[in-house]
Amino acid sequence: MLDYRVKATAAGGSIRAFATRTTHTARAIQSVQQASPVAAAALGRLATAAVLLAADFKTDFRLMVEVDGQGPLGRTVAEIRTGGLVRARAQHPGIDLPLRADGKLAVGQAVGCPGVLRVVREEAGQAPYEGRTPLISGEIGQDLTAYYVQSEQVPSAVALGVLVDRDTTVAAAGGIVVQALPGSDGRTEEIAARFEQLHNLSLRLSLGDTPEDLLRYVLPGPIHWFEREPIQYQCQCSLEHSIAIIESLPKEELESLLLEQGAEVVCHYCNTAYPISAAVLHRATQISEH
Repeated sequence: MLDYRVKATAAGGSIRAFATRTTHTARAIQSVQQASPVAAAALGRLATAAVLLAADFKTDFRLMVEVDGQGPLGRTVAEIRTGGLVRARAQHPGIDLPLRADGKLAVGQAVGCPGVLRVVREEAGQAPYEGRTPLISGEIGQDLTAYYVQSEQVPSAVALGVLVDRDTTVAAAGGIVVQALPGSDGRTEEIAARFEQLHNLSLRLSLGDTPEDLLRYVLPGPIHWFEREPIQYQCQCSLEHSIAIIESLPKEELESLLLEQGAEVVCHYCNTAYPISAAVLHRATQISEH
């Protein structure tokens, strides 16, 4: 089944929640980034975080979420656009780290801490918004929880999970966010207790649970459901965008590239290489003179 996000409300509308399965998306990101298991887990969690953060958009949008700690993975970025199109990248996706003492992937160590979680929201007709919060652990789920509380001032419970199989590929990925709205005071302790019991989220997904199953486990009834929203991996790079990047370079750099009879622009998200001909460079040089 394809990836998707679903939204719901409960307790008379005083609780809202989002859940998503991002297995195929995380698997595609791992493939194009040639990511190690620990890097794939971090990229999958961050891509899932982006999917959940984008649940409220009503018109055309772009949302970027970035974690920049002091770990060997380097700066890691995930992006989602209108239509549920997701991509992600890391500076050093090939890094390998030993498992933690509990046998889990060392995502927090790979990301590093201290550091910053940054979210940039762009929506049609609205001024861009940027929020920043310090990293709590580098595990991304805890950091997203802190972001919701500190930057958006919404009490939230967050769980993100990526299961990497023995063959080192992503077997399952997904996440859930539950938020308390005004009037929910009488249910928050009950929901928190259920949330604490929501162990092994990615394992549940790998065994067949759906995002709706995760929400049913956590939320008190009755639950009001919204339509599923498809999520998929897709990079937005193109030859046209690469040419635009070249045309924005200073004249001195363009002339240097022209001496080499061409150039190549490589997308950091999907590693696609776009050759730029000498004719394009010559035209860009002429444009920069005006």
